[in-house]
Amino acid sequence: MKEFNNIKTPKELLEYMDNITYGFIGKNGKKYLDMSSQEWNDWHDECIVQSGEELIESKVGTCWDQVELERLWFEKNNYKYKTIFIWFEVNRESDLPTHTFLIYEKDNKYYWFEHSFETYKGIHEFNTEEEVIDFIKEKQYEYALNNNYDIKDGDKEKLVAYEFTKPNNHLGVDEFINHVTKKIYQ
Repeated sequence: MKEFNNIKTPKELLEYMDNITYGFIGKNGKKYLDMSSQEWNDWHDECIVQSGEELIESKVGTCWDQVELERLWFEKNNYKYKTIFIWFEVNRESDLPTHTFLIYEKDNKYYWFEHSFETYKGIHEFNTEEEVIDFIKEKQYEYALNNNYDIKDGDKEKLVAYEFTKPNNHLGVDEFINHVTKKIYQ
């Protein structure tokens, strides 16, 4: 396994990230790894968003954390990139899933760099940013539909994408949501 600072390509970064386990770090420093456990229900109150450097150390993170590691590498290597947050903006209490991801540009093509959305792990090429966003929104909707989330008629149209900047360290869930939902993706 290469050291993070020796990674030279997006493909090498994706391989490096295979040593990261999906889960979250709590405010208490505890690693939460089992999504089916009772303690996973502490997510909203306990979860903090880690910096890329912290994720290198903990090796445990949600898509929110993993995008910060990706941001660290793509910025360090002078790529043109965007970080995107998507969620269902429904007017009801819901547990509908969110997702963050990174898109980068190279040679007039756009690439979805994905590690945490296991079914789509990889680097996917598109002709435009809009194609990337539309594709991921479709896959997020299908994921919610196929995994028994509380999808209602019309929810697909309520899946909104936001472009976001690097968050402050250790934001909680609500703070992170407030940070990433400031600028609707155009």
